[in-house]
Amino acid sequence: MSENKYSKWTVEGDKKIKWICGCFQTADNYFKFCDTHNVTLKKAIQAQIDELDMTLIVDD
Repeated sequence: MSENKYSKWTVEGDKKIKWICGCFQTADNYFKFCDTHNVTLKKAIQAQIDELDMTLIVDD
């Protein structure tokens, strides 16, 4: 089965998808969120960082 440029792997296999907003992932694995989803996704990411304790305290 060939992979689509934009696709989602599902139980049924590789399904072609299309973007419905302006969110995207860059080639260097950073994400850019559209105006509609920006606030919500930032909150979700910050909550996960706090829950997973992915930060270090830095003394200057």
